[in-house]
Amino acid sequence: MVKDRVEVELTKRATIITSVVLAMTATLALAWAAAGALLLIFGGLLLAAIFAALARPLQCAGLRRGWAFGIVIAVLFLALGGGLFYGGVTLVGQFNELWHQLREQLQGLAKAVAEMGIGPDGGNGGGSDSGEEVGLDTLLPNPSGIFSSASQAMFSVLGALGNVFIIVFIAIFLVAQPELYRRGIVSLFPPSKRKRLDETLSAAAEELILWVCGTGISMVIVFVVTWIGLVIVSMPNAFLLALQAGLLAFIPTLGPFIAGIPIVLVGLSESVSMALWGLGVYVLVQAVESNVSQPIAQRYTSALPPALTLGSQAVFGVLLGTLGIALAVPLIAVIMVFVRELYVKDTLGGSYEEKTAP
Repeated sequence: MVKDRVEVELTKRATIITSVVLAMTATLALAWAAAGALLLIFGGLLLAAIFAALARPLQCAGLRRGWAFGIVIAVLFLALGGGLFYGGVTLVGQFNELWHQLREQLQGLAKAVAEMGIGPDGGNGGGSDSGEEVGLDTLLPNPSGIFSSASQAMFSVLGALGNVFIIVFIAIFLVAQPELYRRGIVSLFPPSKRKRLDETLSAAAEELILWVCGTGISMVIVFVVTWIGLVIVSMPNAFLLALQAGLLAFIPTLGPFIAGIPIVLVGLSESVSMALWGLGVYVLVQAVESNVSQPIAQRYTSALPPALTLGSQAVFGVLLGTLGIALAVPLIAVIMVFVRELYVKDTLGGSYEEKTAP
């Protein structure tokens, strides 16, 4: 009898463990298959956090929550639409000019590399009788060759616009009824776990909002300092170069490095001295970001270790592409909240520092 009971107990445990493993495997497989959609959902969460961060001062001033979010969303859409309507043509012209300058500089660099015997055309002097752009495709793709036909290009644009609409509407629905979705998630768990999960969800949402606040401050500082510096040195397309530097500040570690490349290349299109001035502005911006904007941002949210930041960007970039790189850091920041609250504190009983503190 005892032996039979032991066998039954072992069978039950083996069945439970097998079921858990299969469920986890199925969940991971489903998450992998729907990775693109999950990133869009997280993009909607991030945009909702941006709305919440912008609406918070209005709420602190005494405005009701619905009115605060309505004003923020309306102002953002009006500002975006007005900017595109009044300055869209000018920006497109400046962007085309900037693109042309970058292509010329990259073409020159590709030919110089080929003349040194590096690359597939090495040893041929880097020249071509037909005057084609030697090796340029490896550095900057030709826009006309990205799509094989106009219909494919149209579907690609429509798909991108569709993704944008999905993100925007997810954000609007979330800020309109946040409690509805939070109660729905919490209701999926046992009653004994619901309060703790609700607290963790609130902490994760607050972490995301604070991360948006800190990153937004850093982006504005980088944009303003870069624009002023490039205007002082008379760099062509100073506004667009500053704008891309400010936008790329959204991506820690990799963004600032990528932003410096167009600045130096556009400077080379004028002269070597202009490229050096551009490099000097870039170094100044990095100093300001490291000593001013990042400390300010870290006052709002916990800073991720540099190795974790770069490692997560590398992993998400390989698995999910450019969007994965852009959303890696805020996603890891949210995941760390769940790990810290639900695993380190609740399961392990606290961190190493908390356990060893006198």
